[in-house]
Amino acid sequence: MIGARFVRRLRALGRGATKTGVDPLPSEEELVALAKVVGDDWAYGPYYDEAEPAMDAQWRDTIWPFIEGSDFSSVVELAAGHGRNSAKLLELARRLYLVDINSVNIEFLRARFGDDERVVYIHNNGVDLAEIEDEAATFVYSFDAMVHFDSDVVRAYLREFNRVLAPEGRGFCHYSNYTGNPTGSYREHPGWRNFMSRELFEHYLAKEGLTPLRSFVINETLDRTSSDAITLFEKCAARARGD
Repeated sequence: MIGARFVRRLRALGRGATKTGVDPLPSEEELVALAKVVGDDWAYGPYYDEAEPAMDAQWRDTIWPFIEGSDFSSVVELAAGHGRNSAKLLELARRLYLVDINSVNIEFLRARFGDDERVVYIHNNGVDLAEIEDEAATFVYSFDAMVHFDSDVVRAYLREFNRVLAPEGRGFCHYSNYTGNPTGSYREHPGWRNFMSRELFEHYLAKEGLTPLRSFVINETLDRTSSDAITLFEKCAARARGD
């Protein structure tokens, strides 16, 4: 079920579109449908087991140097899958919200991390973080998932990140930098990357009241396309106060 606060935010965005020149997001039903198209592809399959062995090197060489120095007291991990990122985050966090659109993934996470009192398991609708209170997180994180998200779903989550982050909280996202075939299905693209770019992601951050701190286009290529990017961003204290 979609959170009432999220619905109100979507409607407010629609009302303000003509004043700001910002295109409104699709309806909540349309957003959930977009998220489900992607989410259904990642409920089952061998990918999680195949990807697990690469996590140590990815964390050491790419992720940790980018996020080191952030406040990991209360972390939200979006699209946690089978928890290979979660295991790393649990070494840092006093509270870890593990969020996934697929109930089977939440069941796997419960089996992996059990009743660890630091962990909160959230099966969401693929669009909002309604079960997390305002300003409850110091860090939000998504690696190897958002690369598949529709761009409207990406922006909806950035709006939610602004809400759940405490002032001066930070976020880290790994997303698609693939700009070919903008009207096609993401399944037709290299690595199933959805249409997105570093520039568009940073544009959405600004629209949703978040500030990019640094971005990097990952040098791994798919079909000779630099198809991935990562960004570290922040919720500035001044913007949190509405200045």
